[in-house]
Amino acid sequence: MKELKDFFALCKYSFKFSTNITFMLIFLGIGVVTEIVSKGTQYLGGFYVVLCSMYMFQFIMSLSMSDMIQSSGIGRRIQLDIPVKLNFTLSFVLFTVLIIFRSIMAGRYPEKANEIATSLFVIDILIFQLFIYTAVVYKYFLASIIIFCLVIGFITAGLTFITNLDMFGGLTLSTSIILGYVLIAVGTVLQYLICRLIIRKPISQRAFRGVFRDAK
Repeated sequence: MKELKDFFALCKYSFKFSTNITFMLIFLGIGVVTEIVSKGTQYLGGFYVVLCSMYMFQFIMSLSMSDMIQSSGIGRRIQLDIPVKLNFTLSFVLFTVLIIFRSIMAGRYPEKANEIATSLFVIDILIFQLFIYTAVVYKYFLASIIIFCLVIGFITAGLTFITNLDMFGGLTLSTSIILGYVLIAVGTVLQYLICRLIIRKPISQRAFRGVFRDAK
């Protein structure tokens, strides 16, 4: 636990920390407002809230390019278990806060319970996709961006089509909650294994273009 706290503290030394933390807070703010306005019936707000965990992964990955970090002997760990642990921790916390809010909304507006459960199901799938995306994007930046956008579009279109067919009529909030935690756990394991598999690959210059540009 102390180690995680130390690496949380190190995040402020990451590449463009102020800019990235600003964007993270903007996404968080949009997500919270959307959740409140929609009463938890829309997936986008919840996804924006959990999306903030991706920035933690980015902060740590950018630190791995520091000469001080590389010479300290933790360069390998900072591209492997540390970002995965931090990403899991923040994802778990944000998702838990999200389901607490949605559980309250489902209790207060029982007629919207199925909509809340269905949108949370979509968020579960997108969270899982986000774990895989963050594992590869800093090594295969352009390809990851293209594939991620295509997959997000395909998932959104597919789930919208299925929803219109009323195939989620019997979906409960409990099922979506359990699925979410399962996918976070599975996503974390896959993220670690993928990071381990491609750890020898150099970080993409496109991922942190400013760092490489300043180094020239």
